[in-house]
Parts: sequence; C-alpha cells; structure tokens
Amino acid sequence: MDSTFNNSVADFTRRAPVYSAVKKRRKHHSNIWLFDSPKIKRRFVITGDVAFMHIVLLEGDTLVEGYDPTPDPIYTIVDGETRQTTLDAHVFFKDRRIEWWEFKRLQDTGPSRSGRSKPQLSAQAQAASTAGMAYRVKTDFDLKHREILFDNWLTLCACITRCRTQSIHREMKYLFDRLSQQKSIRFGSLLGETSIDAAQMHAAVASALQAGAITTELKSTRFGYDSMLIRSGS
Repeated sequence: MDSTFNNSVADFTRRAPVYSAVKKRRKHHSNIWLFDSPKIKRRFVITGDVAFMHIVLLEGDTLVEGYDPTPDPIYTIVDGETRQTTLDAHVFFKDRRIEWWEFKRLQDTGPSRSGRSKPQLSAQAQAASTAGMAYRVKTDFDLKHREILFDNWLTLCACITRCRTQSIHREMKYLFDRLSQQKSIRFGSLLGETSIDAAQMHAAVASALQAGAITTELKSTRFGYDSMLIRSGS
C-alpha cells in the first residue's frame, strides 16, 4: 500500500476537536494547546497552562507507562445529590498503579476555594475514594523548579513527532553501538557520521531517553549538542 496513503490515514486518526474545545471554554481565560503525544500516540487538546506542563512532564516520566487525557465522566453522590465530574487524566504506572489527576491553579484548591472548583474537587475525591483510586490534584506549585525539565521534554517530544512516520532503526543501532564502546558520549558527536540523518538521530535519542534506555541531565541543563548520554545501568 502507498506510504502516502498510510501517512494520511495516520494523520486523520490523530486529529483533535479544537473548535469544540474553544467553544467549551466560553468565558474562561485559559490557553488551549494542541499536543501530539509520542508516549500514547495520540493528538489531543489540553486546556490551561498547568495541565499542559504536567502532561508534557508525564512524557518524560519513565515510571509512567501511559495516560488517558480524556477519561469518561464519573458519577458520585455528594450531600445526597448525584454529581457528574470528569478528571483531567488517568495515569497508568509501570508497576500497575493507576492515579486520577486533576490540574488546578493552587489558589483554586484550598479551603477558601469558590466557584465550580469547590463541588468539582469534592465530587472527584468522593468518586476516587469509592473506586479505590489514588486521587491527586496537581497545581502550578508542583511545577516549581521544573521549568528546564519541561522545556527539554517539549523539545524531545517534538523531535520524536517529526519523525514518527519514518524508521529510526539505523540511528538507534548507531547510538547503542557507540554506547557499547564507551561509557558516555556527547550527543553532538553522533551527528558527524555522514550516513546519519540528524533529524532521525534526534528522534532516536529522544525515544531512548523516554524509554529510560539512556539518561542525560535534563533537570538543570537544556538538552543540546553538549549533552552527555549514558546507557542506563552502566
């Protein structure tokens, strides 16, 4: 079958309902992001900067197998009334734990919170307790000192996405052949080989980092040519 047709089908299945998200937002002053996830191989809409940053950080968390950014609504009884609410994400860990996450600004989570946050968080906590699920409210406070890590994973996700319809087998093999010969290698040194495609090598390294097969410093230093790559377990 024609690869062009395959790519167009893949692009169609990764479309996201942007217009409905804008319409649903109404008068709320929150940014709307369109994100293509390498981890779960889906493109979807994210409302709000706090949610966007937490989702991107999930991409780089090697303890996380995957996540559902559009979970089905749940129902629970609060103060004798049946309430419907929807979590922002269900997070699936490699050790088989599942957590229900809600993203909020810190000022919308405390005892003095008002508006829709108050009944919403109460309903979610009640529903999670009934279902026996761990419930987490992730805020902008949890993002403190993680700005560089976020920037790095935003870049690395883009590297993977640009080559998602291409084979990176050659670059991946070259990466691990080099790492079998030496304990660590400078990322920029991988780009000097004439047979290596630079974009595909970026994607290979990003994919290996996401899988936890290699490591590099991403919390305090921006990823670049001078990043030192180390094979995990070495």
